[in-house]
Amino acid sequence: MPPLGMTHFALPDQGGLERDPQTISSHRMPGASDEILLQNAVTMEVEVVRDGNNITVTVMLTNDLTGHHVPTDSPLRQVILLVQAKDADGKELELVNGPKIPYWGGIGDPSKGYYAGLPGTGYAKILQEIWTGIAPSGAYWNPTRVLSDNRLAAFESDTTSYTFAASNGGKMTITVILLFRRAFVELMAQKGWNFPDIVMEEEIITIP
Repeated sequence: MPPLGMTHFALPDQGGLERDPQTISSHRMPGASDEILLQNAVTMEVEVVRDGNNITVTVMLTNDLTGHHVPTDSPLRQVILLVQAKDADGKELELVNGPKIPYWGGIGDPSKGYYAGLPGTGYAKILQEIWTGIAPSGAYWNPTRVLSDNRLAAFESDTTSYTFAASNGGKMTITVILLFRRAFVELMAQKGWNFPDIVMEEEIITIP
C-alpha cells in the first residue's frame, strides 16, 4: 500500500482535511493481474559454480517485500521456478541432481506452459477434494484436505540447488525464471481461460 502523493483522503468539499501525502497509502486492490506488484514481491539471488564437468545453480528466494504468503489468495495460484542450462549449441544440459517441477506444473509440451518434470520448483498450497479425490483443486468450499503447502511465508527464504552435467568445456548459459500463474495449466486449458504467466524475476548468466 504505497503512498500515491495524495493530500486528502476525502474530498475537501466533503470535510476532508489536508494531510501529509506520506501518511495516505494506496487502497487500490490490483490483485494478481498487476505485473509491477508481482515483480516487487520477492527477491531472487542466483549463484552458479562450475566444478569440472558439473555446473551447480543455487537459487534463493526471499519473501521480503510482502506481509503474507507468496502466492496467496485462491489455492489456484502458484509460483513456478524454472532453471535451465544450455551449452554453446543451445542443447539443454542434463540435470543430475536437484528438484523438478511437480505434476501440477502441467504434463505436456513445455512450449505451451506444461513444465512438470523440468528442473525447478513449484510453490503452492495443494488441496484435494475429499469426496472426489481431485487434486489439485481450487474448490475450497468443498470438503478438502491439504496435500502440501510450500508457499513462501512472509520474510522467509527458500534455497534450492540444481547440478547439471556439462557436456564440454565451452560456454554455458544459465537461465532462471520465476513465474506467477493464476490457475493450474490443465484447468485453464479445460476452461478455455487465457491467463499468461507473469515473469516475477529473471536472471541469465553466461559461463565462459
